[in-house]
Amino acid sequence: MSREDHIYDLGDVDRHEQRAVFSGPVEVASSRPSLPRFGARSTERPEAPGVGPALAGSLSIFVPGLGQMIAGDIAWGLFYLSGMGFCAAASWAVLVTLDRLVPTLSLFDLPTDAIAVALSSLALSAMVLHLSAVLHAHAEAPGVDEKAAPHPLVAGLASLLVPGWGQLLAHHRRRAALFLGGVWLLGAAWSLVTPVGTQLLARVGLHLPAAMRDGWGPVAMLAAPLILWAIAVYDAAAGAASERRA
Repeated sequence: MSREDHIYDLGDVDRHEQRAVFSGPVEVASSRPSLPRFGARSTERPEAPGVGPALAGSLSIFVPGLGQMIAGDIAWGLFYLSGMGFCAAASWAVLVTLDRLVPTLSLFDLPTDAIAVALSSLALSAMVLHLSAVLHAHAEAPGVDEKAAPHPLVAGLASLLVPGWGQLLAHHRRRAALFLGGVWLLGAAWSLVTPVGTQLLARVGLHLPAAMRDGWGPVAMLAAPLILWAIAVYDAAAGAASERRA
């Protein structure tokens, strides 16, 4: 068999068309999702649908940090929650070990007033963390009710339960912080004038003035909460009504 018997007719090949088809590299689309580069940080935060500023702020009133976590900001939520937990645990530890702290401070010639300063600092830190958690959750929540205002009756009832809650629902953050801070201060004052608080102050060498215990103190302690609650309810209802008219 000759060599020509092994040659087959493949037809004519257009060299110009072949050159046009194979002129560049062929790119094959990958079906796999692209992975982020090592060290790159995502700037997008997961958003929970339907979680608005009012809901996020309301949740952080009762559990600081919960509003942030529901809205998708887990890091800030854990920060506020752990901060409040630290303040509560430290305060409880000081109160439980008070019988041993007072002799220990006296042994080292340290003033027992340091215990009162430590408890006051922890209470102040807890108040700041709580107010910051509420305002931060309300300001950062990517919700849909940014311009919506509740009914004045709803806002008034909310502030009747917790002064400042109705202001937060009406998106008045500064007023909400003012009334919530007032609740914290009234709670601290009431804890000092109770028999337990008086005994605690006496054990660390502090005493309340006689006027606060027998004179104008009891009257002021009864009138202050009533005035705060009444103003909070009226302000919340009036603020919600003005927002709805606007």
